[in-house]
Amino acid sequence: MADSDYEYMEDASDDEYIEGRARSSTRVQTSQAPGKRRTHEKPRKPQAWETSRTVAATVTATTIQEAEDGTIQQSVQEREEERKRKRLRKDTKPFQRGIIRHVTLILDLSEAMLEKDMRPNRYITMIKYTQEYVREFFEQNPISQMSVLGMHDGICIRVSELSVGQSNTLSHAKSWNSRSHHRLRFSAFLRSRRYPPDNQSLRARSHSHESEYVVATDQESLRELLLATTTPPVIRSTQPTTAAPTESAAALMMMGFPSRVVEDVPTMCACHGVLTRGGYTCSRCSAKVCSLPVTCPSCQLTLLLSTHLARSYHHLFPLRNWVEVSWARAREKGSRECVGCLSAFPIPSEYSSDSKGGQNDENHHEKAGRAARQQQMDKEDSEEQKASESSRYECRACESHFCVDCDVFCHMVLHNCPGCLSQFNQIPEAQGDGDRLIRFSADDGKTYYGNLTKETPTLEIEGSKVEVLSGDVATGFNKTGEQATVSKLLCPLPRTNIVMCIGLNYRHHAEEANLSIPKFPTVFTKPPDALTGPIDAVPIHPECQSMLDYEGELTVVIGKDCKNVKASNAFSYILGYTVGNDVSARNFQLPADVSGGQFGYAKSFDGFAPIGPAIVSTSIIPDPQKLKYTTKVNGEVRQQTGTDDMIWTIAQIVEHLSRGTTLRAGTVIMTGTPSGVGLFMNPKGFVKDGDIVEIYVEGIGSLVNKMKFE
Repeated sequence: MADSDYEYMEDASDDEYIEGRARSSTRVQTSQAPGKRRTHEKPRKPQAWETSRTVAATVTATTIQEAEDGTIQQSVQEREEERKRKRLRKDTKPFQRGIIRHVTLILDLSEAMLEKDMRPNRYITMIKYTQEYVREFFEQNPISQMSVLGMHDGICIRVSELSVGQSNTLSHAKSWNSRSHHRLRFSAFLRSRRYPPDNQSLRARSHSHESEYVVATDQESLRELLLATTTPPVIRSTQPTTAAPTESAAALMMMGFPSRVVEDVPTMCACHGVLTRGGYTCSRCSAKVCSLPVTCPSCQLTLLLSTHLARSYHHLFPLRNWVEVSWARAREKGSRECVGCLSAFPIPSEYSSDSKGGQNDENHHEKAGRAARQQQMDKEDSEEQKASESSRYECRACESHFCVDCDVFCHMVLHNCPGCLSQFNQIPEAQGDGDRLIRFSADDGKTYYGNLTKETPTLEIEGSKVEVLSGDVATGFNKTGEQATVSKLLCPLPRTNIVMCIGLNYRHHAEEANLSIPKFPTVFTKPPDALTGPIDAVPIHPECQSMLDYEGELTVVIGKDCKNVKASNAFSYILGYTVGNDVSARNFQLPADVSGGQFGYAKSFDGFAPIGPAIVSTSIIPDPQKLKYTTKVNGEVRQQTGTDDMIWTIAQIVEHLSRGTTLRAGTVIMTGTPSGVGLFMNPKGFVKDGDIVEIYVEGIGSLVNKMKFE
């Protein structure tokens, strides 16, 4: 910056360092002679760039307060959290932001950059922060353009032309882009002892338009000021409007989404004027460009891919800032760990006054707390984000609590709330009154849901009277107060969207198969038509009869739509447990060169997934890892084990299957079979035509299915 003959004062307020806009309305009196001042004129308040570094450092010093126990740990932690949250967007209301920006970055290459008030010096610091700024800019603005200029001794050097992408911006110099620049907006200045700022010029410019002038007082301040400009600014209309626009109103922008073309004969591109064999054809004028995003040089249409636009979506609909959580709110919610990273929160201390004052005082404080919190939630979040006294930050929508690191990560990288996403399409309750849910045909020929009052042998259910239930799996069940006689016992589910199966989930089964245990569960599926009832005959296709096998399995039925379920919360999404038989045609499974190592086809024929007789709720079976079950073929015991031999528990299986995948209500999960399958018997124990396979699980009941060869 050029030398200035103006002196600068040393008594300015620190407030001006953190204010982005010059707020003074006092005009500089250029016609007045130097050194003269009217006696009645009020002294002018100095601008931010007019203070000395000594005063600035003194004013901006942070005061650390001691806690009651004499330590400063809590105060230091709060200051650290404030520093982390400082970069959060100050305004996250759903307004439109400019997602296509044209930015010119001007670097000072003068001798002033050799000063060592920044380590190791200003020049190296500037280069390091410039690289970080460019990376962050194109991460936040993937379809914007940037050019880099350098200035020294009154000369402007073009480092990079106006281009798209980090690699283009930092590449070698090219010819100057023909785009015209009507006005440049400067955001930050470095204070220099050698070249103090030109006060009159800056004050004059500060009143001419909405540019922002902020002085970087130190190295960290420079970095924060730079990175703060990566967020797109709000689009403010300059046109007069006759009516107030709605919150969702936005200006329309014309864009083209061209497809890539590969040419046999080289043609000239419109952007560089060189011959190439491929590129993108403009949707409007058919001019060819080399890469996207770009503005068509011929018709000025913005050309981009849909993925570029998707990456800018969070600027149009930003994630609202989370609010600080008081100790009273922390006690009310009872949050113990961060929903995002599961790190432990500080435990709230109980006030001694909580137990005094009677019920009226307690109700009064509770109402006052709710009112204060509501007022805080309704406030506009345009103020600087502060540290929370409880180290908790609450999402306004789902009321989940997060730590400061997850707060910053979710707002600056993820742009979504994990708490809101984990509550995907939840239903309050799906189990209802069906503790032992069955489905049957009654004497009147109609199909009903019913509830068994106790565990009943499967073959004795038909002919008995049961309570009739109304509802379905998705909406829940309720007692009707009526009873009906079971004429025919049916599959407890009329349909399912998918049957998901876990392979190799019992240690003894892995040993008999001589297979190593994988890091994650082996998963395969069966189609919906594989489902059949607990006493139905299983039809066996002629080509599946040579190596037909059984696999008795504890089976889970999902009761509510869910996604990204934690193991600790898995049981709240389970409707109940039932018995399953993973019928398998081994000749389509083994050896590996027959199936390619895939299990699905050999197990997916119609009727190869009988389940039943009832779906028993989690209230009847609170711990599914303590069940015993037995598989018999024509009365001969083949499998006899307990679920405590499982490698992955029921909760871990639900967590794994729901990771990034929606499990719909009614999804059937077969959790694996224990040792004793016919494949590994000596001699082989494959089932034949007419064989009856009975699988019993303690507390649920039995499957009794006859194999019927076609």
